[in-house]
Amino acid sequence: MIWNILKSRSFLSAYILVILMLVAAVVLQQKDILFPEIAGMAMGVMVFPVPHWMKKPVHLWLSPTLGAFIGTSLNDLSLMPLPKILFGLVIIVILMHIFRVNFGPTIPATLLPIFLGLHDYVFAITTAVFTFVIMLAAFRLRNPEKLSGGPQNFRKKTDTVIITIVLALWIGLAFSTRLEVLVVPPVFALIFEVFHAEKFTWKLIPPRLAVLTITAILSVGVYHLLAGSIIWVGVVNVLITLILCNLFKAPVPVAFGVSLMPLIFTVWGTWGFPVGVFVTTGVLMCISAAYRQFRNNKV
Repeated sequence: MIWNILKSRSFLSAYILVILMLVAAVVLQQKDILFPEIAGMAMGVMVFPVPHWMKKPVHLWLSPTLGAFIGTSLNDLSLMPLPKILFGLVIIVILMHIFRVNFGPTIPATLLPIFLGLHDYVFAITTAVFTFVIMLAAFRLRNPEKLSGGPQNFRKKTDTVIITIVLALWIGLAFSTRLEVLVVPPVFALIFEVFHAEKFTWKLIPPRLAVLTITAILSVGVYHLLAGSIIWVGVVNVLITLILCNLFKAPVPVAFGVSLMPLIFTVWGTWGFPVGVFVTTGVLMCISAAYRQFRNNKV
């Protein structure tokens, strides 16, 4: 199974796109080019196709691009980081609702430049470039016949408001306790989507939690083992994540984003990061499952 994926054109295409991002960051000496979720988006389109992502390929380009520009522009405000992050979260969720965007990675695309304090638009521009390629891949790979039979209802407004408040409170907790390892943007994207999933249950938590936590542990290990080599750390971590997704039979595209996070922020390269991923994913997934159980029992 894993060997067949490694040999597939779809994986090689996604892998090459990630490597190009890593190489560009090194050659141009612009670390701002690195957007971990590009790896998750590429795998979620080309290797482990996420049905609701594939329905509207244009959203894969426009929504994270808009989010990245909004996030960067908010850094011009004379506010502390926390209010800017919360403001960015509210703005992008409202826009996602207005334009019926069902693409979770839009959230980390918005929050990451604020969290990192980016003031130039290198991150936003390169996000636009790479997501444009991912959009083209989605158009080429999607099967309209398979996608036409899915549920037509968009997210419930109540659910969206509740999960936005939960994420805001979690981010606030991380800042108030100075535990920056609890700020895990790719996990926020996953939680935003599973919270709205009507079939999300408790039994789906363990494999996803295992993949994300082990990915974080091994990614930090590789980061220290191959210190100073952005390209090799990224190349190895993506392969490790692919193996873990297959081993646990839980394709979690955002895990590929988690695997690259040690490259872009010092705290995410420490051994506290896997703990942060475990706690953040575990707590927020349990909240999501409990809420979904409550809603389903109420019906």
